[in-house]
Amino acid sequence: MYKLIFFSDTYKHFDEAIKEYEKRLWKELEIVKLKPSKRKNQWEIIEEETDVLKEKLEKIKGYKILLYIEGKVLSTHELHLLVEKNKQHFWDIIFIIWGAYWVNIDKIVHLIDLKLSFSPMTFPHSLAYLMLLEQIYRIEMIKKWSGYHH
Repeated sequence: MYKLIFFSDTYKHFDEAIKEYEKRLWKELEIVKLKPSKRKNQWEIIEEETDVLKEKLEKIKGYKILLYIEGKVLSTHELHLLVEKNKQHFWDIIFIIWGAYWVNIDKIVHLIDLKLSFSPMTFPHSLAYLMLLEQIYRIEMIKKWSGYHH
């Protein structure tokens, strides 16, 4: 099972595409939406959301992958191999997308197994979520030898 943990109120700009991938993956997917902080100060938001995320990560078991701009860059095939290898040892593969401003990595680094980057570029969180869903779908199609992945 894949668990996706992220902070989001909405992803209206990518709603149709996101719903399509969620529909395709519904048997393989658990979505955990965390409410973004309502504080005004950026640093207070980071601390509050990091604390919420830390509490959530401490309670769940699985191989935890944080989407992090300075993380490791993998090809789809490499990500597929990583997921398959870790599914042998963990029931869940957990992907985490942090809040809008950042995450206090020092507070959660001990709870993370891998920091993964899609690119050194910055993307809206809803687009990162869509990209993650597409990559998970692609991994599942690789496993099935589907023509979806060339």
